[in-house]
Amino acid sequence: MEKLKKYLKPTLWFLGTFILYLVILLVVNYTGVIKLNSIVKINFVVISIITLILGVIEGKKTSKKGYLEGLKIGGIVISILFLLNLILYRSFSLYILLYYLVIIASTTIGSMIGINLKR
Repeated sequence: MEKLKKYLKPTLWFLGTFILYLVILLVVNYTGVIKLNSIVKINFVVISIITLILGVIEGKKTSKKGYLEGLKIGGIVISILFLLNLILYRSFSLYILLYYLVIIASTTIGSMIGINLKR
């Protein structure tokens, strides 16, 4: 139960930030300020930055092996996004696999940065 509580807060933080980002993206798309092609590229960068920040925050909290914390948090984020992908799109492609690998790498690097910032 304690481990569940440990990972619940970062997961909720990610989901809250992700939902806020999606609302902003929806408004920008609705107004036509940015084209859909650009939104896909911006989405890739923003989600990578969000997971990097999440990794840094979790890396500061851990005492050792920050990369493992990054892999765990990245795995949780990937699981959420994978389930959303299956529910909403029902497809899987090489681009999505690359996207998931970048998210895992981003959280892992972020947690390694976070553990070094703590020292």
